[in-house]
Amino acid sequence: MINKYDIHPDFARFPVFTLRFRTLTLWFINFLTSMQCAFVRPRLRLAVTNHHLPRPDGSRLKVFSMKPKGIAKPAPALVYYHGGAFALTYAGLHLKNCERYAREAGCIVIFVDYRLAPRFPFPAGFDDCYHSLRWVVDNAGNLGIDPERIAVGGDSAGGALAAGVAQRARDEGLVKLCGQMLVYPVLDNTCSTPSATDFVDTPLWNAVSNRNMWNMYLHPYPIGTALPYAAPGLGALRGLPLSYVETAEFDPLRDEGLRYIEKLRQAGIAVQVNETKRTVHGYDASAGSDIARQSMLERINFLNEAFKPGSA
Repeated sequence: MINKYDIHPDFARFPVFTLRFRTLTLWFINFLTSMQCAFVRPRLRLAVTNHHLPRPDGSRLKVFSMKPKGIAKPAPALVYYHGGAFALTYAGLHLKNCERYAREAGCIVIFVDYRLAPRFPFPAGFDDCYHSLRWVVDNAGNLGIDPERIAVGGDSAGGALAAGVAQRARDEGLVKLCGQMLVYPVLDNTCSTPSATDFVDTPLWNAVSNRNMWNMYLHPYPIGTALPYAAPGLGALRGLPLSYVETAEFDPLRDEGLRYIEKLRQAGIAVQVNETKRTVHGYDASAGSDIARQSMLERINFLNEAFKPGSA
């Protein structure tokens, strides 16, 4: 497989596997990931506060705010949705990355622990994500947030959630976002692009896992149903905020990301593109890689640009 794709040595040893989304497997992965996060979170150099938002059914949505010490208020905010194929919980890497976004872009990060499929298929997790943005807008003053400098962001499936939330916020006039930051985002449930059909044996994420994910996440709906908020690459893009889109070369999601970039440009949206080479989906798990370090700087530079007063 290493000879088949020209993957950078930093990522070539990542494992190749196919995710079937079986309940026991997901439970085991999420258990181990949660244990790892339990060690990471206390070591974050931020003020972290839990918030529990009521849902219409009486249950509670957990979000937590991550604030750099001494940050001037009102501060910009990044509402962040973690990746994990809509079914996996957040990992320590998500927390560490958001720590850097908060500290180096001078913002408050609102991190959303949304409901996971397959127990909660679309739109449950998406509704949580939109509800969290509404809560931030409604409570910006109490949270010390500047309502004119709110961005959304996410990686992988979290990128789909962020992009879908941005479209719904535009459609409903909830808030004029100052930016959307999408890191190798999930965008298209048709799985019809060349990368989404050809990359069946790439490390960490492949075309078969990708199709399995969509079948799991959208299982209440007939196959082929167009759901733009779930698959925001199929939605209308006019009126969206300043955008950052990052892609990985040997990622089934690559071509839908590139197609989304082109559609943004056609819609007149300014977009910063980070088209990484010799990379795979989730490549920044190798945080010591020069490529991963450069991508982190690109993301932070984008946030600093989006958070400039009057940029929205």
